[in-house]
Amino acid sequence: MTTKLYRQDAYQTSFSASVLEVDKNAVRLDQTAFYPTAGGQPFDIGVLNELPVLETKEDNAGAIWHVLDGEIAVGSRVDGQINWQRRFDHMQQHTGEHILGQAFFRLKRYVIAVNMEHHICTLDLDQETDWTLALEAETLANQAIWAGYPISTYEVPDTEIASVPLRRTPKVTGLIRVVQIGDFDYSACGGTHTKNSGEVGILKILKLERIKGSATRVHFICGARVLEDYRFKHDFISALGLRYSSGIDKVPERTFAVLEELNQTRLEISQLRTQLAARIAAGFSKGVVVHMLEDAKLLSDLAKVCALRENLVAILGATDGTRAFITITCGSKTNQQAGELLKIGLPLIEGKGGGKSDLAQGSGSRVLGLEAALEAIEQSITQK
Repeated sequence: MTTKLYRQDAYQTSFSASVLEVDKNAVRLDQTAFYPTAGGQPFDIGVLNELPVLETKEDNAGAIWHVLDGEIAVGSRVDGQINWQRRFDHMQQHTGEHILGQAFFRLKRYVIAVNMEHHICTLDLDQETDWTLALEAETLANQAIWAGYPISTYEVPDTEIASVPLRRTPKVTGLIRVVQIGDFDYSACGGTHTKNSGEVGILKILKLERIKGSATRVHFICGARVLEDYRFKHDFISALGLRYSSGIDKVPERTFAVLEELNQTRLEISQLRTQLAARIAAGFSKGVVVHMLEDAKLLSDLAKVCALRENLVAILGATDGTRAFITITCGSKTNQQAGELLKIGLPLIEGKGGGKSDLAQGSGSRVLGLEAALEAIEQSITQK
């Protein structure tokens, strides 16, 4: 069995070992500082004898395998070096997850699942949780982080584990590894953690998501990821402030004002399009009309007006410069089927579409074929 050096010292970044077994490009060592994916925490990467370690994983028998970008023979001695930046980032997230879980525990919310395999970490709570309570948990968690609690690990036999005030029942038996954060939290865990809570830095809850009925998924980040997130958002808000010629504190107010103005403008444009469509349709006599629009966005409005004309077949076309659009309306007394007429024109614009007897629409990539498509549809009616 491989000796798990990361359990003895999460800060050990280099080691030497012997290759016990090889399976294609994966090797098993007599000891390793590389952490495999487990407990929601992602695997370590790094190098073995300068060969990149692409993945570290543990099989069902408990053996740890290092997937390499290259090959090493059985019996070889290797020098390993883990990627410390990645490891410490995972230590911050994992320790922060323990602290946040305890914060929610004190607010009568219980963690049922965790995942730290993506940039934004998540923990699932057993009950519905609102933003007010989440912020209370966030405050408690950060107070625990800044308290700088020492973090220790030790093993307890499963027969004695009931004496440890764990938040969650262990999923393993035998010797159970306990991670203790001062007198704040006790968790059964095999992962890597910081040596004190202060090294987590800061924790921020980003979003709440309702899942599985009344359960809540909490999205959060810790440490350097919070700094990265803050820098991005600060730069973004600062840029908006410059655009508005206002301070950062005025950005929300100015943004809401701009959005309100934008919505009002869109409403006015929509009303103008409706009016323009009515004027265009007023010039259509009964029978068959072919009309090419300069603004593809007007197609829908014009089609709505034409569809009300029971003695009118309207064959409408438009382009946005890269695609050709066809819309056909057939009044109830025209004895024409819009969907069937559309099928005649679609091949000429290399398009797709469909519809019913009264309204059909489609689009294609061959803009130059649009006029021919409209003409072919018109001719199919007049030739009947």
